[in-house]
Amino acid sequence: MVFGYTVEEIERFEDFQERNPNRPAIAPLVDAGLTKENCKAMLERAGIQLPLMYRLGYSNANCVGCVKGGEGYFRAIREDFPEQFEKLAAVEEDIGENAYLFRNRKTGKRYSLREIPAGKARRNDLVPQCGVLCELAEQDYALFE
Repeated sequence: MVFGYTVEEIERFEDFQERNPNRPAIAPLVDAGLTKENCKAMLERAGIQLPLMYRLGYSNANCVGCVKGGEGYFRAIREDFPEQFEKLAAVEEDIGENAYLFRNRKTGKRYSLREIPAGKARRNDLVPQCGVLCELAEQDYALFE
């Protein structure tokens, strides 16, 4: 198995290996020491356009309205994709409180997407950058052209 984990995710890869000792697996990006930002920079340098979610400043290229997103993510989704946000909020409310994604940590009370407290929309301001490890990886991958 080949995983696209970057060095920030080495624990995920190690966890997989521990849980699956009989499954051969490699993580070439981890082995090369590449970060997610390095990988995005390599794509840009190769003339490959990044997925829309990255171009908009999201940390991951998830589907719009990924239920794993936090409050800051959903504030950004509400701004960038208001129609999709409303559809998801309506489905959540139709199902009821048990479908609410968030819970007040102090009171334990669940709340809907429309009730997300005011705050900053979460977007990534990092500019993808290639460093030495990135450039070395590009040279290695050029061997396969």
